[in-house]
Amino acid sequence: MRGVRAAGQLAKARRFTSRKVGATATEDALDEDVPAAASGRQIDRVRDVVVCATAQGDSVPSEEFRTHPPVGTTPRSLFENAVLEVDLGGGIALTRLSDEEAEHVMDACTPAGRNFTPVRQFGQRYSFVRKRNVEDVEDSLYAFDEDRKLRDAISLSRLIRDNGFSLQYAARVMDRADGEQVICYLLGAEDSAAYRLGPGREWLDGPEAEALASLLAAKWELDLPDRVSRALWRSEYATRIPWADVMLPTILGGLEALLKTGRGHLTEQFKKRTTAVASDVETEGIEEDLCARMYDGRSDWVHGSHVQLFGQGGGSPPTDEEARQALNDIAKMRDLLRVICRRAIEDPDFRAIFTDDKALEARWPA
Repeated sequence: MRGVRAAGQLAKARRFTSRKVGATATEDALDEDVPAAASGRQIDRVRDVVVCATAQGDSVPSEEFRTHPPVGTTPRSLFENAVLEVDLGGGIALTRLSDEEAEHVMDACTPAGRNFTPVRQFGQRYSFVRKRNVEDVEDSLYAFDEDRKLRDAISLSRLIRDNGFSLQYAARVMDRADGEQVICYLLGAEDSAAYRLGPGREWLDGPEAEALASLLAAKWELDLPDRVSRALWRSEYATRIPWADVMLPTILGGLEALLKTGRGHLTEQFKKRTTAVASDVETEGIEEDLCARMYDGRSDWVHGSHVQLFGQGGGSPPTDEEARQALNDIAKMRDLLRVICRRAIEDPDFRAIFTDDKALEARWPA
């Protein structure tokens, strides 16, 4: 039954809950023998929540906002394409919490100082919200997204549109029968930061969120080829690296996970297969010269050198234009990796190429 658990576990839950909502140790001790339902401490609703914050200092043209409003945008009278919520499957919705609740989640996930109360300069863009069955999570009440479905939703959203949303504001939100709310932050998440290589719109609009729902449904039903699984991992891990030259080997490693066969002629394999697959998935701007430069940069970094992506010789600082071009080139490789991963999930014929070296070599000779 809802709210029923072992006595020791219940006592632990009640003590933790009391501290969260402000009850004193004395009040907690006086209430020690009162059943959870009678004391109002029974948990009635559990949600795992990730609040996606608005980007700081990033501007998007107002016309693009009107044409592609983020999921959860109101009022709809001003944005005819606005969608308030999209069901992503697995009990997950892309939606918008009330501003008050979103602030509570962000407050709970932000380190507290002493006599230090800075004003947050940003807010909620939208939120991934996963409804949990109370009975299913009562043995791990203070965990978060145990089977990683919510993490899947955020990760695969980057295959739809590059974004910097992360688990920085991730928490389990529990509503009690007495009207109080417990917010248990996610401790020490390695994926609490995410980076992208270019500016511009990072949120999903309604059609893009529907595409994410379809992508998630496909992935959850599949046993992906090892090549694709390794590439997906590298694609996501690259978003956690804040330096472009360090990110580059991870991106190219994802492409090699998909395309490399054997141990010979690696540069030639990379150039020819990468340009061939880019043509197949209709990704422009991927040429053999670019692939060779990126692969050389990756090799230099792996062998201990600083990657000179922004210029040649001397280690002199790059000009702004050179830096922008280098970032643009790396972004092309990163986008290609995402496009291939998405296509491999959605298209069974394309996915089958990555199950067998001979099939891969026949499709894209090197």
